[in-house]
Amino acid sequence: MYRFEKEKGAILILTFIVLVTLTVIVLAFASMVSDEIGSTGAGLMNMRAFYIAEAGLAKARWELTAGGETAGFGEEDISFGAGTYTFTTTDNGDNTITIVSEGYIPDDINPVAKRRVIEKDIPITFTNLSLSATASASSVQGPNTADRAIDGDSGTRWKSSVNNGSWLKLDFLSSITFDRITFDGTKIDTYAIMYSGDDIAYQAVTNPVESPAGTVTFDAVLARYLRFDVNGNRPEVIELETFDVAGSEPTLGQGKFVTSW
Repeated sequence: MYRFEKEKGAILILTFIVLVTLTVIVLAFASMVSDEIGSTGAGLMNMRAFYIAEAGLAKARWELTAGGETAGFGEEDISFGAGTYTFTTTDNGDNTITIVSEGYIPDDINPVAKRRVIEKDIPITFTNLSLSATASASSVQGPNTADRAIDGDSGTRWKSSVNNGSWLKLDFLSSITFDRITFDGTKIDTYAIMYSGDDIAYQAVTNPVESPAGTVTFDAVLARYLRFDVNGNRPEVIELETFDVAGSEPTLGQGKFVTSW
């Protein structure tokens, strides 16, 4: 009888140990499942935020092409699905632009998920409008005629035969829009950028800003004629290029894509 009681007690103890062990295993498994569910949920939220950011990037790309916008604009807190996106477009100043789009769930004030996508260094292809123009000048020195300043050849140039009061004029044959010129020249002390619709009344462009590379941007004008007035010791212009920057489109798909939290 005593031996039976001892065996019974041992069985109870063993049963208890087994139950405790199973309980610990079940609790650990439940905790693991809970963590996995939480991790999966967070992953899904981050993925949704990523796709919302992608939607903002797509909207910015559309605006820069079909929408007619230029770099420097953006949109904030635009509702999309379960969240919002905000994007910016930046002109990098080197004929490239960068788009940054951020997606939030539910919003950017108290986000539970956030993703950022960037398309940077998107090249912009500009068309040199001077190549389709005809050129004339106030004076010419030898064979260095006006047309040589717009032939796309850096080995040729226009040379003035006088020191001051010289000009190089482009006729685009019809009115066009332009907002930037790039010139390469020598012996130029001062210059002015003038435009006209009838080749009679000329006025200076407004808000010109020059970069060190001889590039001048200004408020866009609609005109048929562009006149480059120069002063100097028989000034020379190697190339005079004209562009419509606002009307140029980026070459999408050739930038660098980056994503981050």
